[in-house]
Order: sequence, then C-alpha cells, then structure tokens
Amino acid sequence: MKFSEIKSKLEIPLDPGSYSDGYLYSNKDLDPVPQWSDERKWEWFSNLGFWIAEAMSISMYQVASSSISAGLSPGLAILAIIIGHIIVSIPAMLNATLGAKYGLGFPILMRASAGAGNRFSGAHVMVFIRGMVCVLWTGTQTLLLGQCIQSMISAIWPSFNHFKNHLPESAEITSAGLLCFFLGIIVQIPALYLTVNQLRFLFTIKIIAGICFSIVLFAWAVHGAKGFGPIFNQGTDIKDGTPVAVVFFRCMISAIGPKATLALNISDFTRYSKKPRQVWWPQFVGLVILVTICGLIGIIVTSATKVIYGVQTWNPLQVEVLWDNRAAQFFASLMWAFSTMMTNISANTVSFSYDLSLWFPRWINPRRGAYVCLILGIVCCPWYIQNSATSFSSFLGGYSLFLAPIAGCMCTDYWIVRKRKINVPGLYRIDGPYRFFHGFNIPFFISFIFGILPNLPGLAWVCGNTSVPKGAIYLYSISYVTGIVISSVSYYLICTYIPKIWMADLDNFEEDPGNTLYKPDIVLEGLGQEVASSGSSISKEKNMIRTNAVLIED
Repeated sequence: MKFSEIKSKLEIPLDPGSYSDGYLYSNKDLDPVPQWSDERKWEWFSNLGFWIAEAMSISMYQVASSSISAGLSPGLAILAIIIGHIIVSIPAMLNATLGAKYGLGFPILMRASAGAGNRFSGAHVMVFIRGMVCVLWTGTQTLLLGQCIQSMISAIWPSFNHFKNHLPESAEITSAGLLCFFLGIIVQIPALYLTVNQLRFLFTIKIIAGICFSIVLFAWAVHGAKGFGPIFNQGTDIKDGTPVAVVFFRCMISAIGPKATLALNISDFTRYSKKPRQVWWPQFVGLVILVTICGLIGIIVTSATKVIYGVQTWNPLQVEVLWDNRAAQFFASLMWAFSTMMTNISANTVSFSYDLSLWFPRWINPRRGAYVCLILGIVCCPWYIQNSATSFSSFLGGYSLFLAPIAGCMCTDYWIVRKRKINVPGLYRIDGPYRFFHGFNIPFFISFIFGILPNLPGLAWVCGNTSVPKGAIYLYSISYVTGIVISSVSYYLICTYIPKIWMADLDNFEEDPGNTLYKPDIVLEGLGQEVASSGSSISKEKNMIRTNAVLIED
C-alpha cells in the first residue's frame, strides 16, 4: 500500500454540512450539535450523574483528606471544600449553558473569545494550556489506577508486596508500582474507544456502585470511631506555623483545582444535552452538594483512621491495608479502580481529544486523541506529583492559576461583552468576525496575563524560590479567585472602552444564521432538493436560499 493511500485512509473528511470554508478546516466532532439534532441524548439526570461519577474518585478523596493532613480541623476542611465548590460552580454553570445552547465544545468556543485562525491562533494557545493540564491529570489518574491494581494483586497474592525493586529511591516509584502503572494503561485502552454518548451508561454504573461504596465507607468510619464526636473533636494543628486562614484558603484552592479544568470543558458534554435550560442547575447541585458529600467522606475516613489506628494517611489504599481483610481490600480497590478510570476518561482524555482535534482537524478525532493523551500521560512522570500530600496540593494550586484567567475572560466575553450572542458560522471561516488581529484577540491575552501576574511570585515559591515575600505567598493561596476576578474586570474594561475590531461580530448581527437553535427546512439553489430536517448536518450559509424555521424549546 502506497503512502498516499495510507494518508487518504487516515484523513478525516470534511462533513458535507460543515460550516467550514475549507481553509479553517473542521470535522464532525468540531462542528456544532444543533438543538434539534438526534445526537443530543443527555437529560438533566445525565448532567447530574456526570458530577456524581466525577466526585467518586481517589483524587477527590485525597483533595479532602489532604486538608486534614495540612492540619485543618474536620469542620474547617469541610467549609473550605464547600466554598471552593461554590466558586468553581459559577464558571461551570455559565460555560455549561453556553455549550448546551449552541452545541459547541470548548475548543470552538475559544475561537469566539481568543481568536480564530488556521494553523496558529489565540484559540490554539488556550486549548494547548488546557490540554497540557489534561495530560498531567491523565498521568496522575493512571498512576492512581495502577496503585489500585497493585492493591488488588496484593490482596490476592500477598507475596506481591515483596516484589523485588530495581529502581533507586530517588525515582519516587518502585518496580512493582511501575509495572502496575503500565497495567493501568492497558486496562484503559478498550474504554477509550467509547464516545461521549456511550459513556452515559458507564456513568450510571459508577453512580450506583459509588453510592453503595460510599455508604459502606461512611458506616465503617462512624462505627469504628464510635460516633461523630471523636472525629469532629479533632482541632486544628498546623505544624509549620502558617496562619490558619492561609492554610484554609490553600485547601479551598486545592478543592477548586480538579474542577477548574471541568469548569472550562463542561461544554464538551453539555453540547449533547436535549434541553439547555436543564443544564445550569445540575452543575450547582452536583458540584456544591454531591461532590462535597464525596469529599466529606474522605475527611471522615481520614479522621476516623487517626482515631481508630492512630495513623494519619491521606491515601484510601493505605487505609484498606489497615483493615487487615484481604477480601475487603480487593473489592474496595476494584471500586476505586473503576471510579478512577471513568474519571480519567470523562475529565481528561475526552477533553484533550477535542483540544488536539482543533490543532489537527484532518487527522485527529476523539478516539485517536484519547490514545495520544494516554501516551503523553506516561512521559509526565506523575509519581513525582503524587508522592506526598504537599506536592499534590501544590500541583493543584499551580495549574489552576493558569485556568482561572481563561475562565474569567471566556465568561465575561460571552455573558457581558457580547451580550450572549455568537455568530456560529463565523467561527468556521478564516475571514470571519473572530479573526480579530491575525487570529488573536489582543484584549483576551492582555487580560490573561493580568490574571496570572499577581500569582507568579507565589508559584516561584512553590517551585523552590525561598526569597519570595510572605505577602506574595499568602496571595497565592487564593490564586484562582484573584486570577478570575482580575482577568474578568480587565477584559471588560478593555473591550468596553477600546472596542474596535474586538466587537466586529456584533455589527449587523443576525440571530441564528446557521440554524443551531432552530430546526431548518432548506431548499438549496440549483439542486432542487430538500435537506432533511432531522440530521445533525447543517447546510453552508452561502447555500441557504429559503428557511422555514421551527423554534425548538430549550
């Protein structure tokens, strides 16, 4: 087979109904999913279940339990998580509603905010930043999956605990751990083949199993500690002398960290929702109530372990070993393994695949992108991130400071500056209104930098610079809040007082020119044929001659 034939088979064709002008290339997965499309299968309970499934994971357990390890009392740890989830639920609700209305995922929505271009543009830069976060999290979650597999093997064959280690201590991982890490990669390969709509059924399984497992863990902790009293009577005990308020805010940012990525890319899932009006409230209820409850279990189990065994550990797999029950250890590890795998797919590989598809639309679809993400997750050496509660918390706070300005500018751009209006066909044209300045929305990038600057000294301190002033270190403890507020305000002011080309899409704005909100009945000029009104493809704007639109209630 010739190279040209292989290339032809690998290339993803341009969908006949795509908005793309041929220069700003697209594919079926980047094209919008109109409100009348049969591909929209997610009901309100699917969106709510997404957060339940996301919450039941080792990473969420560790976010909560690391607050106890940092020295906070259980009560303050719970309060920090609640406040963090309330804050991050705001951009999550706004972006979820935006994605559900227009049927657009995060990469294409970034064209409207950061700028659209063919090979390199503002949107490419922003999805690269978000994509790198997905790669780091994929590696971290895969490492956790490998640890679950290692715990399961040890429960069946205890001799595996004595597996000979050939790696130095500086490697931060053992030979057995590295072996199970690669087993975790192999286990995920079949699951990465599933589409977003097919994942709904696995989410349902995880929800049912996760709720049952959570009840069992909760009952064990309360019974073993002989009630809530011994658990919640533990006071705040910060060893290094850091003010309680600073530690509190650090734990709050740690709670925001894992959800900061999802607050941006939630539209990758809500674009498949049947009714946009049933999207925003599941984000709030799911994040603030249900996810917090899962974090509460992590706090209670960690505190109960200290009461029962006199040991403080933030890792649930280490708690299982303390049970001294091999059957319980195996099934608990199996549950954690399934939960971790599903979280990795929904929160990381799916998002990265769409990001990579924006960069290489001719060659990357969601399945190919997911496998690329898994491969890149290997080279990020996640065991250095996961080796302690301190480094894990630093990792969460470090990357969220880059995501906060993106969320601030993105939400302000659509909901305030552009007054909830998007020219959808213009997102797919090289000469469209979102071209801005050679593919870059300059106010967006200025505001993005403004949002990052105040937190850079704190980031330097986390990376080991000991000469950073204490004030900058303390400011870094609220990095997500400062980033999102400063970027939002600066973006609004620049776009309001220096509009120029940044607001070109609002000139002579036509509502729904591409029929993403209304069901079309279109006749194409010269073809004499009627386009079926029940598909997901949409005819190009230049071919639209007559439209009888039917409003689809949202």
